[in-house]
Amino acid sequence: MKRKVTNSLFVLLLGTLALSSCSGGTIRTGAKYEAPEDHYDYASEGVQVGQIEALTDDYIMGVDISSIIEVEEAGGIFYDWDGNETDLITFLADNGVNYVRIRLWNDPYDEDGNSFQGGGNDLETDLKIAKRAAEAGLQICLDFHYSDFWADPSKQTMPRAWQGYGINSDAVINDAVAFTTDTLQAFKDAGCEPSMVQVGNEINNAICGYSDGTWNRNYFLYQCCNAVRKFNPDIKIVFHLAEGANYEGITYFMDQMAAFGVDYDVIGLSYYSYYHGGIADFEDCLTKLDKNYDKEICVMEYSYGFTNEYDDNYPNMANIYNSSFEDLGGYYTSVQGQASYIHDVNEVVANTYHGIGSFYWEPAWLAREGTSWASSYAHNYLLAQGDAGGEDTCTWANQALFDYDGYPLASLKAFNLMRHSGYVDEYAVSAYTSFDYRFNVAAKNLDDEFPSSIQVFTTLDRWVDYDISWDKADKNTVKAGAEGDVIEVHGTASKGSDSFRVTGFFTLYKEYIADGGFEEIATPGEAKEAPGWEVSGTDGSYRFEITGNAYTGLRNYNAWYGSSYNNDLHQTVSNLDAGTATFDCYLRSGSGAYPTTTLYATIGGKTYEQQVTWNTTWPDWQHCTLEFPTTNGASAVVGLKVVGQAEDWLHADDFSLAIAKA
Repeated sequence: MKRKVTNSLFVLLLGTLALSSCSGGTIRTGAKYEAPEDHYDYASEGVQVGQIEALTDDYIMGVDISSIIEVEEAGGIFYDWDGNETDLITFLADNGVNYVRIRLWNDPYDEDGNSFQGGGNDLETDLKIAKRAAEAGLQICLDFHYSDFWADPSKQTMPRAWQGYGINSDAVINDAVAFTTDTLQAFKDAGCEPSMVQVGNEINNAICGYSDGTWNRNYFLYQCCNAVRKFNPDIKIVFHLAEGANYEGITYFMDQMAAFGVDYDVIGLSYYSYYHGGIADFEDCLTKLDKNYDKEICVMEYSYGFTNEYDDNYPNMANIYNSSFEDLGGYYTSVQGQASYIHDVNEVVANTYHGIGSFYWEPAWLAREGTSWASSYAHNYLLAQGDAGGEDTCTWANQALFDYDGYPLASLKAFNLMRHSGYVDEYAVSAYTSFDYRFNVAAKNLDDEFPSSIQVFTTLDRWVDYDISWDKADKNTVKAGAEGDVIEVHGTASKGSDSFRVTGFFTLYKEYIADGGFEEIATPGEAKEAPGWEVSGTDGSYRFEITGNAYTGLRNYNAWYGSSYNNDLHQTVSNLDAGTATFDCYLRSGSGAYPTTTLYATIGGKTYEQQVTWNTTWPDWQHCTLEFPTTNGASAVVGLKVVGQAEDWLHADDFSLAIAKA
């Protein structure tokens, strides 16, 4: 490995050296996108992508192109490497893609027949895509959402045509089975039978209106899987879950499937590093899944941004990804960063014994008038499930593998390069020799507060973890320090035989709340208890859950019940300093069903309260605070009271207590 350590502060080129626990950091802008009349040729940049020796001939190099018909009908045009107009699907096949994934909705139209957009993926549209893919020699993965529109961890809505039966009706199951079988027959008759079928899309929390863990949910999955198996036993059946680096959440679901005897072949995952955790977390998750489940593993969705700029020619751009995601994502917002991410995801999967491949999500979803994640005609449908807002926007174009004009990015070459480049994945390291870090002097074990690794930026536009060992004398100085001190600390960063010296400036502070994000809970799936916390109130009305609902990390506190309820989440903090305490957390709720929510603190026989005035809707988080006076050495009970009517819900995360000394 080659390494170059710089002593200069390359702020514009490199950003800050990041620590896993570091707060803040310099955010760098992405590659500039030029206006169409001055077209910028991203492909000419070239990318460095190492060959992955573990790739087999049948390894899935897939893409999800569900929006392609809508994009083309809206005027989207694609070009080859020479700048000539080309057929997208044929061009993808020529560049190493061997599989396409297509989502399917039951009835994505309003009562007047207007399309909800998002690709308009009804059966007719999907057959058009599948026929073209089959003609290009590509295999097909069909993604049943079992809904009329988007299904994901936050919404799994039963199709409107089935809702009149009632949630416990066998008629729903019968219709789902018939829908599955009839759809597969239509694909077969058209000469484009799928080789792989997803029974549901990101079904961690529910499917088709059936909640997580219920008998009806499990029976629905059991029957739909049987329908696929009976139609053609050679079709691979996939369960697709979000949170691709969350082993506990995934195994919680898989263990339920095993207990219910559901027949399937593939554990399918969404893995977006900027949402779900770094590559090391992803690799650890797959290693555990590989060891504990005799099932194939496939990434059904992943992507990364190549630019932070908007296409000013199309007003319907509202990018989900932006370069503020880089610290979590682990890659620079660039064509090379995008290519490195593609390589690294597939390297992890390919080096997993049961790993069979991946699907890059929507590499060709250009921003054009007439294509969006949801049209205005979907507004009432979305409003009914608490997901309205932002219609007529395209949100994925800066994560595509084509630029805004439809010209291919050099990152598209990664699919072939991973098989045939012959290139060894070498890189040079460029890094600061100093950084800032916040150190909690109120922690029970101060040794655990020292970060064990740092991330350094490399020439392949990715961050790489280096282990770090701190000089013993400097560690002792930090431990003996007081709140407000800023202490210079030295250490050695190393990876394999490579190492270099680093300097940190530790700002000492006090955090009195223990495990404010509930991340120390050891039990998988839902938990009823959290270390350091107590909960009282209506039995069954709360849980510490692992889902995509956390503000940061994996877990959050969830209050909900099927009838009126109340609960009280609280923690006792002690040995406080004298001054003014700020107790705060992040909350979210929505759909108008807001529970009465109160932050409180009881100290010295007096209670201070702050009722939450809700001013956000799902999925926005609201920062809520309560201030109260403290005395030296005092103890206090701080907490959150939730009083709700049936179906009211709340998520709470990242509790904190800081004191401004008197």
